[in-house]
Amino acid sequence: MTVAAPRIGIVGSGIAGLRAAQSVLTCEAGARITVFGDEAHRTYNRPGLTKKRYPPSADLRAAITEDLRVKGAETSALDWHLGTRVEAADLRNRVLHLSTGGTFDYDGLVVASGVRPRTAAGDDEECASHAHRTLRGLDDAHSIHQELHRREVVTIAGAGFVACELASLAKEYGCDVVMLEAMRHGPFENILGEDVARALGRWVTANGVTLLTGEAAKELLCDRSGRSSEGGHPASPPEAASERPLFIEAIGSVPNVEWLDGNGLDLSDGVRVDEYMRVPECEGVFAAGDIARYPDPWGTENLTRMEFWKNAIDTGNVAGKALAWSLGYGLKMSRISYFPSMATEVFGLRIQIAGNPRNADSMEIVSGDLERPDDGILVTYLRESAIVGAAYLDKGARFNRLYIELLKSLKTR
Repeated sequence: MTVAAPRIGIVGSGIAGLRAAQSVLTCEAGARITVFGDEAHRTYNRPGLTKKRYPPSADLRAAITEDLRVKGAETSALDWHLGTRVEAADLRNRVLHLSTGGTFDYDGLVVASGVRPRTAAGDDEECASHAHRTLRGLDDAHSIHQELHRREVVTIAGAGFVACELASLAKEYGCDVVMLEAMRHGPFENILGEDVARALGRWVTANGVTLLTGEAAKELLCDRSGRSSEGGHPASPPEAASERPLFIEAIGSVPNVEWLDGNGLDLSDGVRVDEYMRVPECEGVFAAGDIARYPDPWGTENLTRMEFWKNAIDTGNVAGKALAWSLGYGLKMSRISYFPSMATEVFGLRIQIAGNPRNADSMEIVSGDLERPDDGILVTYLRESAIVGAAYLDKGARFNRLYIELLKSLKTR
């Protein structure tokens, strides 16, 4: 008698979910894997959403979709259920409840449902003053690129990776850009600290962005009520959305965990897992990507949750191998021990970050001058005098060899 292969469910069609599925298939090519995704698209290169300006004559939807293809996403080895939301889960009985009204019984599950943009108010609230937008998915990018073609002014709330990349992109499209950072002194402060944030603030300002911080920023924030966050009179009746100023919110994210309520999990900040990406409260359940909160392998005993492309790839691989092992496939599990790194580019300035600077209690400028970031700045981040992170800002590669040597020393910790 032939025994059917176990059924594996993956909630989330992003890169973490795809890598988890691919890891299972490397251990057992005949595995039955179903991928559920809110979006109508298979896995794509999410960081690429803000990287390129498209000419007005382009078929934006087709051009962006083609540019963001991910190798392996077109595989027929997976059963894709796209545009299908998982509404709830009964993890004790291993059942998923779907937006279609159906259910899915599984033997193993990977939670890779990611995050959604944080907003100042409900997405369904119409604003009389602005056309509000957020950027997370491919459809968002289609809309924002189209709007940047025809808008003269764009206001961006936030100063993190998405906000800075959007500011750079909007200037390429010829927009006047205002950035609002009410909570900090400049870009990436929560990762790189106040001194570097102020330097990056000067950099975006030098490239034509109006950067407002603190109270000046708060006065221009909009909560979609038609008033600023500081009060004031409501705007006149709404104009057509195409005629209102564009206001993009890039103020952080919220983990998509609501569908897991009622299962006794620690959902205080994403989904808590162990170093093998296992959800400790539920056998056969794993989590990966932006949603997974795991023991920090980089210098502290705390849990960490990271929202970077490489993190999604690495945790997806770990979760897939651990799931395969739990079902009797593969030889062993691998614990999370990856080397954190990320990179972006803002107005031609390449910003590379390695290790985990958030764990630092001090920083040291190894080379360069914070007043001239385009000439190259190399910074180390230390905890109790030991290097736990590094950042390299440059328009060229002046200190690239030194940066690589620093990375080698970090990797051997």
